[in-house]
Amino acid sequence: MNRILLILFVSITFNGFSQQYDGSPRPRPVNCATENTCPRNTLFHETTFRADGLSFNWNSLNWDHILICRERYLLSFRLGIDYYAFAKMRAVGAPLDINLMIGGGALMAEIGAGLNYQYIYTNYDEVNGKFKDNLSYLAALGHIGLRYQKQHSIFFRLGYTPMYSLMNNEQINITNKKGVAVIHDKKLYSMYAAGIGYCF
Repeated sequence: MNRILLILFVSITFNGFSQQYDGSPRPRPVNCATENTCPRNTLFHETTFRADGLSFNWNSLNWDHILICRERYLLSFRLGIDYYAFAKMRAVGAPLDINLMIGGGALMAEIGAGLNYQYIYTNYDEVNGKFKDNLSYLAALGHIGLRYQKQHSIFFRLGYTPMYSLMNNEQINITNKKGVAVIHDKKLYSMYAAGIGYCF
């Protein structure tokens, strides 16, 4: 009799648990006001690369903060620091963009737009071991892709990231060892990005 009661109790408990936690993320409420419902902050690393030469273009460290959290969409801004480190060029930049995520679960479609300002050292002098010139560079950013994000969990994003040069494009002509232009050799071109981090 005790075994039957124990089996019945375990079955009811497991059934109730499986109905409550079916493996899919819980939908967000209509107004996600509490921090334990909506992942407010994310720190992540992202690598952006060109598809034509399969050359890694740059890396960035980023902070993403949710501005608006609703049942079916999120709105966030991203602030980052990106960097290049090639033999004949050094650069550091500050990407800033706004992103809209659509979907009620952890996996969402994402679309975004923003700017990336960079300060670049060029024309490396091998004799003196110094860079001769420096210039500023500004580009418009786009992003279309997928994002996985939920509270206290791993974060990732994948997407297509077109860029459009707004200034000093003609002054930058840096190539890597394969002869592929590392920075913009034209005004508009396609890139892809993959990022991974943690939400809290």
